[in-house]
Amino acid sequence: MKKRIILILSLVSFSFLYSQTDDTQKPPPLTVPWEIVEVSECPGAVPYPAVKENDVMWYVTIWREIDLREKRNHALYFPTEPQGNYKSLGQVILDAIDMQNPNNANALLLYTDEFCNVKKERSEIINALKNSKKIPDIDPDTGEPIGEKIIDDPFTAAQIMYYRLKEVWFFDKNRGELNVRILEIEPFFEYEKEGVDFGDEDNVNSLKTKRRLGNIKYDELRPFLAQQQYYTPSNGALNMTFDDILTWKRYFSSYVIAEGNVHNNRDIQEYIKNPRDQRLESERILNEIRNFESELWEY
Repeated sequence: MKKRIILILSLVSFSFLYSQTDDTQKPPPLTVPWEIVEVSECPGAVPYPAVKENDVMWYVTIWREIDLREKRNHALYFPTEPQGNYKSLGQVILDAIDMQNPNNANALLLYTDEFCNVKKERSEIINALKNSKKIPDIDPDTGEPIGEKIIDDPFTAAQIMYYRLKEVWFFDKNRGELNVRILEIEPFFEYEKEGVDFGDEDNVNSLKTKRRLGNIKYDELRPFLAQQQYYTPSNGALNMTFDDILTWKRYFSSYVIAEGNVHNNRDIQEYIKNPRDQRLESERILNEIRNFESELWEY
């Protein structure tokens, strides 16, 4: 009798432990018909080649903007919500900031300026991640409006529509090549303004506005980018990360908005008002950078 009781208890304990293990070990998402081999350790971001200051014979600083509405940049914007192993670039950044865990020492830092000198406090980041908006306050008994109340509407990754990059192009005379390094990246939320009269023709082009999230030191972001797989529309088997796409492949569409100058690095739109001429000025700056390398060689 005792043996039967011990046997029954052992079977119950085994089934309980098995069920616990089965619940905690989630299977990989069903995305392809073959077995997905999970890599236990991420190789991390590929380090830059070493560059000595004495080998840099020329450099220029430029600012450029990535508009996610452009077709070539859709792979940075979609999916708007995580699907399987894939996330958008905005979701990777928000997950790295990790506002759900305020005590996370490994969370991505935000800075208040483009030189990344002053860190943003967590309270400042919380305010940057939400939009206060007014909604009608309804009387629960009569159903009639009794005024207005202010609520917090949190921003999502789907509302990040622009990225501003600060980068340095330089010529390395030791290797005899032109290189580029991204210094910092700044995401921008796009949301609808409040108090806009939709019947007013003057407000038709100003229904939406931008909100800065904060400046991010690109070298601090790279480890997070290197852990996230990038969805390649033409070939899903390429298995590239966001770090591969942004740092090395530079597979994105953008336009120059400013070049380092003596006028406090003013934007192109400050001295050229026509949008068409602004794009021409952007192309002129890029062509000067491209031509610098080719003009060094003699044939």
